Amino acid sequence: MRPLRRPLFLLVVLASGLACSSSRDPGSAPGTSDDGTTGVGGGGDAPSPPPGAPGAPGTPGPDASPAPSAPGTVHPPLLVGRFDTTDPAGPKAAWPGARILARFEGTAVSVELSDFAEPWMDGTPSYWEVSIDHGPWKPLAMTPDNTPHVYELARDLPDAVHEVELFKRSETQTGITQFLGFDFHGGKSLPSPERQKRKIEVMGDSQTSGFGIEMLNAPDLVCPGANHSGTYQNFRKAWASLLGTRFDAEVHGIVYSGKGIIKNVWPTDTDSLIDYYPRTNPNPAIAQSAQLFDLTSWVPDVIVLTQGSVDFGSGAADGEFRAAYRKFVVETLRPRAPNAHIFMSVLGLGGRGTIDDVGRQIVSERAAVGDDKMHVFVAVPYTWDEMTACNSHGTPAWHQRIADELGAEIERAAGWP
Repeated sequence: MRPLRRPLFLLVVLASGLACSSSRDPGSAPGTSDDGTTGVGGGGDAPSPPPGAPGAPGTPGPDASPAPSAPGTVHPPLLVGRFDTTDPAGPKAAWPGARILARFEGTAVSVELSDFAEPWMDGTPSYWEVSIDHGPWKPLAMTPDNTPHVYELARDLPDAVHEVELFKRSETQTGITQFLGFDFHGGKSLPSPERQKRKIEVMGDSQTSGFGIEMLNAPDLVCPGANHSGTYQNFRKAWASLLGTRFDAEVHGIVYSGKGIIKNVWPTDTDSLIDYYPRTNPNPAIAQSAQLFDLTSWVPDVIVLTQGSVDFGSGAADGEFRAAYRKFVVETLRPRAPNAHIFMSVLGLGGRGTIDDVGRQIVSERAAVGDDKMHVFVAVPYTWDEMTACNSHGTPAWHQRIADELGAEIERAAGWP
């Protein structure tokens, strides 16, 4: 796997038509105790799951509301997205759009996080954002040294009940973050927020990731600086997250820049969507040993597949692509969510005319067996003034337009107000 260096990356993106988001994953999420600190495990054997954590006796299902707590009850945070839970010290977030939410009574909150980056990764470190009580979002840059660091999130708050949310705005290529616990500084841990009922899963490349959205009209449209990827990327401002806000839905972003269905930007990179889709952690260095996500633990109501443009910019043969696309949709996505509305989508120019054509064939094929929840969505072609986010990616206005166009189709198909 080679890093995405800017000149070639930009060239490939332009050639491909400018291609380039829950549940708590089963495992050992750290639990927060009433004394305002978090239990994340220590030496010796791995701790048993705390009450209310996945795998603990009497644990409710993933969609259950938090139960009333008694003194001393441990309150794990709400994890939204796919988290790698193989390390008992705490869950790891690689995918963009991963969220960590907690409620507490007190005046201050900090968090302990550790960020890891492979040597090949370009654009480190990871970036998160924090919001207190649904207020303004503030950026939080990680230190990618695989060492725990404490980050102050808020102080001098009114002595009342508060909600804290962390949002991973950058993707795997900028680092993988391990959550090691909140500290409420003497405040009281409360049951985590209720999870949203609706679920949307989105697959895409850099245009879906919000790549470059934090830097508009850069000189020559090139993201500046060695850390450009993480610095100027923000999945929270991208169209998938905007859909989550519109429909009050949890969003899982299975999103990876430079990746296609079967072909990727770098010819030596063979780890494409059909391979990494099932993983909790898409780090290619652990591809053979990666924890697989329990696809039955979180079943989406809506699936949006936008990849394909990179395939054509990377030399995929038409017949090979069509066969792989159909197989992935019919044999992976449909069994994974039998009742979901699946939108096979075209956002850019690369593959336009082919992706939607194979999509229409799938719609017809599935309709013949009574499946009326397959859809083709083709966005209105972009204008160049919508592609002035750095490295020639979509602006906030473009992301909003895509969210509006696609949102109208989801509303019609799913009946969501």
